[in-house]
Amino acid sequence: EAYGKQMMIIRKSTVEPIIGNLIEYLGMRKVNTIGIKLANKCMIMAGIAYNLKKLIKYGGKCFWDALLSLLSPRFVFSL
Repeated sequence: EAYGKQMMIIRKSTVEPIIGNLIEYLGMRKVNTIGIKLANKCMIMAGIAYNLKKLIKYGGKCFWDALLSLLSPRFVFSL
């Protein structure tokens, strides 16, 4: 009984706010795909978008420096 209550407290603080954000702000209330594989792909993309949003918000100068170095013209890809 006490273990279950402890796990519920942990789940409420870690998992459920993320799912709530995906549903409210990233349009994951209904997944309009057919099949488990496509629904899984949709959830993965929503998770990536959520993580990128957090990275941009809290990543700081280090994130922006890395991004700008990747987008600089010195990285020219050729075959």
